Amino acid sequence: MKGVIFILNIFNSIKDFIQRNKSYIIIFLIFLISVISLVIQNIKEKDTVVINNNKLEKNEYEGKIAVYIAGEVKKPGVYYIEENTRLDDLIKECGGFTDNADISELNLAEKLNDSDKIEVPKITKEDVEDEESNDVSESDLVNINTASVDELKTLKGIGDTLANNIIEYRKNNKFSSIEDILNVNGIGKSKFEAIKEYICVN
Repeated sequence: MKGVIFILNIFNSIKDFIQRNKSYIIIFLIFLISVISLVIQNIKEKDTVVINNNKLEKNEYEGKIAVYIAGEVKKPGVYYIEENTRLDDLIKECGGFTDNADISELNLAEKLNDSDKIEVPKITKEDVEDEESNDVSESDLVNINTASVDELKTLKGIGDTLANNIIEYRKNNKFSSIEDILNVNGIGKSKFEAIKEYICVN
């Protein structure tokens, strides 16, 4: 009986203590919960890494290689990828090339290694001009199967006589290659060498 009374007295004492210090207890519990939350958050942050503004769990990139890609891609930055990943796969992962990318010197089948830096260059003004000049030169070729006398005479060393010889020859023999023009009377190897860069058959 005395034991029960003793326990009831302790219980009542605790109850009275809680009632008298209720506000302090609430403040303490709030403080304790805040501390626990901060500790948990700190543990989680230690297990995460920020890559390209994305927070990833550490175990998501463990065992992977880090590659930095910059230049003319839509999402440059550091990427954690599987070993033996090829450049083409990395390009897809970072959103692809921009419209100004010069990919002529890139090997898209290349396997990437840890710490690689890939720089995708930009098309230069000179590249554009070279491409345009090539287009113009191709369009300016003289088709020896269809060209008129005047058009043939624009070729170096071709006058009225040789132009007419070319036209007479093709009436019965279509030029299948530019070398066939050597069969025309009056056109030898030296003449052919002078005009071969400026003629076509198609």
